Amino acid sequence: MLSEREKLVLNAIIDYYLMYGETIGSRTLVKKYNIELSSATIRNVMSDLEDAGFIEKTHSSSGRIPTDLGYKYYLNELLEVEKLSLEEKRRINNEYDQKMNALDNILKETSSLLSKLTSYASVVIEPDHRKENIKKVELIHIDDYLILAIIVTEDLNVSTKKIKLQTGISQEKLAILSDRINRNIKTHKIKSHEIVDLIKENFEAYNDIEKEIYKDIEGKLYLSNSPSIFKNKNVNEILDVLEIFNEKQEVRNIFESIVNSNEYIEGKVNVILGDDLPIKGLEDFSFVYSVYKKGDSKGVIGVIGPKRMPYSKTMGLIDYISKEVEKNINKEKLIGNKKK
Repeated sequence: MLSEREKLVLNAIIDYYLMYGETIGSRTLVKKYNIELSSATIRNVMSDLEDAGFIEKTHSSSGRIPTDLGYKYYLNELLEVEKLSLEEKRRINNEYDQKMNALDNILKETSSLLSKLTSYASVVIEPDHRKENIKKVELIHIDDYLILAIIVTEDLNVSTKKIKLQTGISQEKLAILSDRINRNIKTHKIKSHEIVDLIKENFEAYNDIEKEIYKDIEGKLYLSNSPSIFKNKNVNEILDVLEIFNEKQEVRNIFESIVNSNEYIEGKVNVILGDDLPIKGLEDFSFVYSVYKKGDSKGVIGVIGPKRMPYSKTMGLIDYISKEVEKNINKEKLIGNKKK
């Protein structure tokens, strides 16, 4: 447990480092933060914080920078999340009012908006629909190797997916498959994840359909500005991260597993430092995110940015935007969610 004096000094050290990217010595700390302690006392406090693992010296400098332990204490105990100004809220609300009239539009625009406002890579994951009951499935024959799958849940959320097939299927067989699925749906309460069991009978192309429908049900991933992660990195570091970010399914699995672990605080913005992320090459980054809900399903809204970021501002943005998204996707006026 840190004393009030130690908290004051640690907060100032981290605040200065996040703002300027430089170490801070005792004299500068006294002058800039108006701390009513002598330089000698502050040096002793800094020494105690260093011994406890919250800060560390860099090279031969007398100044200190935060360790991961220091960051975590700062984020959990000291940081005050910045509230958005009325103008910032108005700008965000205008984006939703003008463009947000369907679930995929909301999430795609949210990803773009977050990356613009923060300059970081944004990660937005659509809620998993597998818990929702299916109302109807339509399989539309484009040609023998391309179909369009339309899945409508009971709350009228609509997912569409183009499916390319390795083995062809005729329009007649596809019509039979579609009819069989929908007869089962009317007879039983079918969950989204159970749809794949209904398309296995007698169709050579079912594996392709199963894979693609299931992928769509799991929830789409929206990434924006991912190249920002690769700035100022050498070739070897870029290759490790690039390999993962080229596979959207793997990225979605990684960040969705964070939600499934239930180690986040619901209703709040959470931060995972790069060393705790299962992605090699992101040690100097942080994942700042919030979990939002659509019914019983959960999605993720967050950004990946440098560990030295303005957390107060970033967390304030994500907090406000995630609440706006949750409000908008649960509105009755949302296309695909209207009561009929």
